[in-house]
Amino acid sequence: MALTIDVNLLNPFIVATLDCLTQMAQVTPARKRVFVKQDPQMHGDIAGIIGMTNGITGSCVVSFPEALARRIVARFLCEQEQTLSVEMMRDGIGEVANMVAGGAKRQFAQTPYRFDISTPTVVHGAPIQLFNPHDTVAIACEFTADPQWPETFLIEIALKPQKK
Repeated sequence: MALTIDVNLLNPFIVATLDCLTQMAQVTPARKRVFVKQDPQMHGDIAGIIGMTNGITGSCVVSFPEALARRIVARFLCEQEQTLSVEMMRDGIGEVANMVAGGAKRQFAQTPYRFDISTPTVVHGAPIQLFNPHDTVAIACEFTADPQWPETFLIEIALKPQKK
């Protein structure tokens, strides 16, 4: 019997992330690749982590290299990149994660899926490692935020697979 992850559990997080970045930072994300992530090394230096419990167990992580996070948060706050403090950048990525959690929760309200989404946590530093439970599968979607910028960000969703 094959193990699968229902794409209907992934898409609300992806759509919420892209909507947040498009609306708040005026960027045009473009998908580069989708893959099964098998190592604990996070993409970049700063990440917003959203936990899921009580019906579905897993997490959604949006991670950025510091230069890209600084650029996005500066746009988000209408500030200059060089004037952003580390605390402002962390708070900005925390707000992105909050908006992703809220956006995904709104989308899930239209479905039969019911579970709790935690208040996001922000981790910052290099290297960041996130060890998902051994019985989860992590699907990662890599995006460019803007065609002019070389850095990419990652949306990683780790869930327990279902038997099909």
